[in-house]
Amino acid sequence: MTRIIISGCNGKMGREIAARVKTRTDCRVVAGIDIFTESDGLFPVYAKPDEIMEEADVLIDFSNPALLSPLLAYSLSKKLPSVLCTTGYSKEQVEELKKASLQIPVFYSRNMSLGINLLIELSKKAAAVLGGQFDIEIIEKHHNQKLDAPSGTALMIADAISEEMNRDMRYVYDRHSQRKKRD
Repeated sequence: MTRIIISGCNGKMGREIAARVKTRTDCRVVAGIDIFTESDGLFPVYAKPDEIMEEADVLIDFSNPALLSPLLAYSLSKKLPSVLCTTGYSKEQVEELKKASLQIPVFYSRNMSLGINLLIELSKKAAAVLGGQFDIEIIEKHHNQKLDAPSGTALMIADAISEEMNRDMRYVYDRHSQRKKRD
């Protein structure tokens, strides 16, 4: 049986993962991490990773970028594989998780949706076919609870296109405030 720690367990995605795991017989949530330590009694919820007493096989994170360093320190100390799904990491934080991945298994994605990952692959194919003959612009719209802008999803798409075109792109944000043509 796979024992899971959910970081961000009281958030939308954390609650969804806990609900899905509850219906399974091959895994269970043994602990949660959340700034709001309320628990429905199914598993203990801790404010910090280093407070966890339960043994686990994997840590799944849908929390906040501010928690990355403590999560990685905890995962490294326990040799715990980590699935990191939080958006808004800085370049330094991405480097920190890459460094940790040299010692423990780390799966990092800014969006876990199958549809979005298919869209990314299709965007790469479009960039390969269209080449440098076309301008590419990503326009995004979100619900009113969205915290990070640009979204991790938009950045994943942009990075994939940039990689496919084999050149560094210059990302321009909030272009509506500029009264000039794109270069």
